[in-house]
Amino acid sequence: MGKGHGSMWFSVPALTVLLAALAGCSSTSSPTPAVSRPAPHPSASATPAPTSVTVIAPLGVNLRTAPAASASVVGVVAQGVSLPIVSHTSSGGGWWEVKGSSQAGWITADLQYTSTLSFQTFASPGSSSWSVMYPQGWTFAQQSGGTVVLSGAVGHAITFVTAATTAQLPPAESPGATQKGVGAVQVYGVTAPLVIYASTTSYEASVEFQAQPALAFLITAQLPAKTGAATLKLFLETVFFTVPATPSP
Repeated sequence: MGKGHGSMWFSVPALTVLLAALAGCSSTSSPTPAVSRPAPHPSASATPAPTSVTVIAPLGVNLRTAPAASASVVGVVAQGVSLPIVSHTSSGGGWWEVKGSSQAGWITADLQYTSTLSFQTFASPGSSSWSVMYPQGWTFAQQSGGTVVLSGAVGHAITFVTAATTAQLPPAESPGATQKGVGAVQVYGVTAPLVIYASTTSYEASVEFQAQPALAFLITAQLPAKTGAATLKLFLETVFFTVPATPSP
C-alpha cells in the first residue's frame, strides 16, 4: 500500500466553523454608520388669543347687530368698559363680537377706538377735570402745579401738565433739545402740533394745545425709540376733557 498524500480531512461541522473563522480573519467589517438626526428645536409658543377687548375712545363705540357700519345700533359701550370676546372678523375694517351682561353684538376693532390691552384710568380732580387711560403695568404720580407723570419702564414716561392757557405752561423743550420734525395729531377732536426732538437713544416728543377756554395741555413723552410713537398715540387717543356729542363707529 502506498503512502497517502499529506491531505487534511475535516468533518462538515468542523469545516463550517473553520471557514467562518477564516472569513472573520481575512475580511475587515465596516461599522454601520449611525443615522444622524437633527437636534429637536423647541417649538415657538403661539401668542394666546385675546379674551377681552376694552373701549378706549372717549366717545365710546356703538354696539351693532352685525359686523358692519351699516348694521343697526343696539347700544353704546362707554370708554373704559371691557367685554368678553366671542369672535372676530377682519372684514369691513375689523370687528369684535362681544357679549355683555345683558346685550351681545359687534364693536369696531379699529385700534383708534378699541384695544385688547388691559387699562386703568387716571381722572384729574378739580373743576378742570380730564382723564386719560394708561396700560396695566404703568403707574402715575400727581405732582404740584397740575403735573401728572405716567411711568412705564425705568426712564420711560409721559407727562401731562395743565394750566388755564398755553401761555401759562412751562417750555416744552428741555434744555439743549433740538427739534427733529413737526407734525399734527388729534386729541379728542382738537388738532394739535406734535413736535419730535432729535435723540439717538429714545423717542422724545411734545404736544401743546388749548383744550377748553380754561384748560390747556402740555404733554411730553420720553419713550423707547422703536415703540415710542405708537405708545404716545395710544395715550392721546384716550384723553377725555369735554362732553361727547356723537359716539364713535
